[in-house]
Amino acid sequence: MKILFAIAAAILLCNVAQSDEMLKINEVKFVHLLNDLEIIAEIKKPPLAVRVIRQLDHGECNGVPQSCPMQIMYIAVSTFDEAPDESVYVLPKAYGWEFLGWKDVPNKEGRDYLVILKMKRKIISSTPEKGWWTEKEYEIGINPWKYFMKELTK
Repeated sequence: MKILFAIAAAILLCNVAQSDEMLKINEVKFVHLLNDLEIIAEIKKPPLAVRVIRQLDHGECNGVPQSCPMQIMYIAVSTFDEAPDESVYVLPKAYGWEFLGWKDVPNKEGRDYLVILKMKRKIISSTPEKGWWTEKEYEIGINPWKYFMKELTK
C-alpha cells in the first residue's frame, strides 16, 4: 500500500512538472501528509543531511487514551553528492514522538558511519489509574544504506 502511494505521488508530481497548468491533488493521504507534516529536527553537516519529520493524525482525545490521535515519524537522510544517495525510514506509529537530540554526527563518509539520534515515544500505561502514558526511549542510527533502532532501558 505504501509503495503504491509513493508511486501515485511520484506520477502526480511528474505530471505537474510536464504541464504549465496548476493541478489540484485530491489523494487524501498525500494531501494530509503535506498539510500536517512538521520538521522537528534537521541537521545538514557533510557528509549527511538528516530531517526528522512528524505527521499528526487528525482528531483529539475522547476520554480514553486509545482515542487519542497517533503520530507517524519519518527520518529522511541524504548524502551531499550531485547524485545523492537518499532514504526515508518510518518509525512505528505512536501516540507521541519526541526528538531528544543528536548523539553522534560523523564527519567521515561511508556506509559504516551513521548519524545517531535519541527519540522517545508515549505508550499506553499498563496502570491507567496512575496516568494514561508511559514512555520508551530509543537510540536510532541511520544513513542512506542502513539503520538500527534500539530501545534504551531505564
